[in-house]
Amino acid sequence: MSAANPRIAILGMHLESNAFAPVSTEQDFRKSCYFEGDAMLAEAAKPAPNMPAEIPGFIEVMNAGGPWQPVPIIIAAVEPGGPVEQSFFDATLARMHAMLKSAGPLDAIYLCNHGAMTASASEDPDGALYAMAREIAGPELPVLSTVDLHANISQRMFDSADCILSYRTNPHVDRRERGSEAATLMRRLLAGERWEKHMIRMPIKPPSVTLLTARGAYADMINEGQRHIGPDLPVVSILGGFVFGDVREGGITILTYGRGEKPKALARQLAEFAWAERERFRMTLTPLKEAIARAGAAGRGGTRTAVCLADVADNPGGGGRGNTTDILEGLLAERVESVLLGNFVDAAAAARFHAAGVGATVRVTLNEHCADAFGRAVPIEATVLALSKGLVVGRRGIYAGRSVDLGLAAAVRVGGLTMVVCSRRIQCADPVFLETFGLDIGNYATLVVKSRGHFQI
Repeated sequence: MSAANPRIAILGMHLESNAFAPVSTEQDFRKSCYFEGDAMLAEAAKPAPNMPAEIPGFIEVMNAGGPWQPVPIIIAAVEPGGPVEQSFFDATLARMHAMLKSAGPLDAIYLCNHGAMTASASEDPDGALYAMAREIAGPELPVLSTVDLHANISQRMFDSADCILSYRTNPHVDRRERGSEAATLMRRLLAGERWEKHMIRMPIKPPSVTLLTARGAYADMINEGQRHIGPDLPVVSILGGFVFGDVREGGITILTYGRGEKPKALARQLAEFAWAERERFRMTLTPLKEAIARAGAAGRGGTRTAVCLADVADNPGGGGRGNTTDILEGLLAERVESVLLGNFVDAAAAARFHAAGVGATVRVTLNEHCADAFGRAVPIEATVLALSKGLVVGRRGIYAGRSVDLGLAAAVRVGGLTMVVCSRRIQCADPVFLETFGLDIGNYATLVVKSRGHFQI
């Protein structure tokens, strides 16, 4: 081991687990993002890598900071969904452990994970991952992680890591930057720095729609924490948690790292603010009838006020299936004009549209093979406008510069509504998912997205 040429293991597992969604399987991960060994480095070097953006950011800044030896282990990631299949998690953890043991002497470990993963038979697989990393590292070597600001930080995670660095933006447009910052912090840890760490978990589990960082109580907390960053207080991570994980160790969590009295005092100050302002974390959503009425008004007449309807309860970015039909049925029943909807997830319907071809008019039943009380079977007559194999490169927000696979996808028109139907559960968080079909958002009076906070009027 050499401080002049440190060997740093890189590994992680990204899943935001919604306790009310179907189990996330090995096949789900392997279809989305699973790279092992040198394949990780090869993917990270691509112009539009299909992996969490933190890893390319970490590697880039480590390269710029001087000699080092990356030791790639495994990175696995998938769109938010249900708890990970326990057998797959156990096998992946065992594989990571074996690869770390056989990698030879290490100087540090970088964990890149989401932080709100549960498994089908355990509540804290992230904690198991962190504890395994600490076992390999021993008590002295640095273990540093980056996490989503929706992470549910367990005591085991906190105890096992020298530093947990969270995103600071929601939508998450700073993922690469946090990977870069992690590399800078890692260099400090490798130089011998160590920090006292403090954690306060609040009895507040806010809905995700109140955790945007442009404004609001959560934004105020993050901004106040960052105002105090300095040499003796390098990291303030404020986690909003993920309420749909339905775990005991969830809720707003404040982590501070540094020296002296300031980190502990600031953690308490931020916790007191969160409690005093707890009512600001409540959210009143627009009733469905009112939302449909506003869309209808926007679609009538020569002067239009644009409307954006976010179907936050069916957001694939939070574990939703992307196929609930309440908004769709409401728009069709009221014959609302000039509406663009994305993305509706129905692989069977997308395949039917591809078989019919551009220009064809097809009778299809959405959710024909998977209907339930929330995603009902909806018969439609649709004209196929455009088709795509679904491979796109994001241009804005969380998907910017990343390769994304929608699977077979089609743009179709049903009366006054144009919709994108795709095969894979992907949050509609980038206009490129619509633009790839030649659709211009500006040409529609109403935009409906199965997303949470990635579009605004």
